[in-house]
Amino acid sequence: MSMKNATSLISLEEAQTDVWVCQIIAAEGVFGFLGNLLVCFVILRVRFLHTMTNYLLVNLAVADMLLCLCTFFHYLFASSRCTLINMVPSSSLGRELYCRLVASQSLIWVFFNASAYNLCVVTLERYIAIVHPLKYARKVTATRMKTLVTLLWMLSVLLALPFLFTIKASDDLDKACSDIEYLNQAFPILLSVVLVSFTYIMPVIMMSWAYYKMQVTLKRQAQALNLQRARAAAVDLVIARQRVISMLTIVLGALIILWTPDNVCVILCLYPTSDSTLNFCGSESFKYISGITSFLLYLNSVVNPIIYELKYKKFRKGLRAVFCTCLDEHGGSNSVDAEMARR
Repeated sequence: MSMKNATSLISLEEAQTDVWVCQIIAAEGVFGFLGNLLVCFVILRVRFLHTMTNYLLVNLAVADMLLCLCTFFHYLFASSRCTLINMVPSSSLGRELYCRLVASQSLIWVFFNASAYNLCVVTLERYIAIVHPLKYARKVTATRMKTLVTLLWMLSVLLALPFLFTIKASDDLDKACSDIEYLNQAFPILLSVVLVSFTYIMPVIMMSWAYYKMQVTLKRQAQALNLQRARAAAVDLVIARQRVISMLTIVLGALIILWTPDNVCVILCLYPTSDSTLNFCGSESFKYISGITSFLLYLNSVVNPIIYELKYKKFRKGLRAVFCTCLDEHGGSNSVDAEMARR
């Protein structure tokens, strides 16, 4: 085999690997979208799941659902790694919007940020309810939660805005988009550091501390109730809270495990600059590792509905209430809701 043929074979294998990566991540987007859509449907449909915590989980599921949808379209049409379907707008405005919104991943980053921040809101609501229960009714109101959620969505958009200026429509008709050249390469480096700090490090530290405090408080409450031989209703309330916190702790643990590899790569290689601090960052091995870390990153939005099904007892009951074949079409759901709520 000639050197030319060998090189062509290697390039073909690399291209096939890239296609596999894009196909897997696009499939992740489909499963994640459907799973989070199911979470929204069940919680909004079943009456006994209409609580503040669950409404905030719906908001988290919406962020993950939109993230999965944008991920699917990005890897279907606009990924720099591969393009499963070659479809580029012909008009100049269409190409500009395509490059700025889809190819730049700016929309993906909006929903990544929103996912992390909405999990913070869920954590804050549970933290006040458990650690400061006497302040809950005064501090956690529907109006305040709506305002906080709105502000965090606005912050998510604000942090993603710089991605609009990392790529533009190409002047070359054979290319859809081209990178924007900066006079100072500190801009993309600063962008990476800010994003990792504000969307990963700070939320993880704050939520880890909050869940530690909640676990300690619930443990003390359980010990006090055992010593006082409290009524079964009080004990059941503490147990129910422990289960919810256990489920949310697993959600946070999944986020840490699945987001950490990609964020480590960002810091080590100062993505998205072309220069890297390590020779490894420009190697073919890193390219494969980057594909794996991207898969894990997007997987986080897929696993949350699975965690709810496995670890959230009331959600399982709600799921059965929605899809039970014995439901009567006209009013049967109300009787099932009441029965589930009493259990």
